[in-house]
Amino acid sequence: MKQWIAAFLITTLTGCGTIITIYNPPKASDNLAGWHSYCSQIPRVYSGFAYGYCTLNAPERYGVHDSAPIAAADMLLSGITDTLVLPYTIYQQNELGVVPVKRNQR
Repeated sequence: MKQWIAAFLITTLTGCGTIITIYNPPKASDNLAGWHSYCSQIPRVYSGFAYGYCTLNAPERYGVHDSAPIAAADMLLSGITDTLVLPYTIYQQNELGVVPVKRNQR
C-alpha cells in the first residue's frame, strides 16, 4: 500500500509547473498574475522551473498555497521534466515565443 501512495505522490508532484505551462499556458499566466508575481513572462524552454521560480518571486501569500519547500521540490522535479521535453519546448519557443503574464487593470 505504501508503494501505491508513494507512486501517486510522485506522479502528482512530478513536474507540476511543467505540466501547467505546457498544456495550459493561459492558466499558468493567470495564476502568476493573481499571485502578483514580479515575473512579466515565462519562457517556454524550462517553463516549469521558471514557473516555480515566479511562484516564489511574489509577495507573501496567506491562506492555502504551496510552501517554499514544496515549491523548491517542484522546481527540482520540473527541471528534470523540462529536460525530457526540451525538444518540444524549443519548438514552442521558436513558434509561439514567451508566455506573457498579464495583470488585469483595475
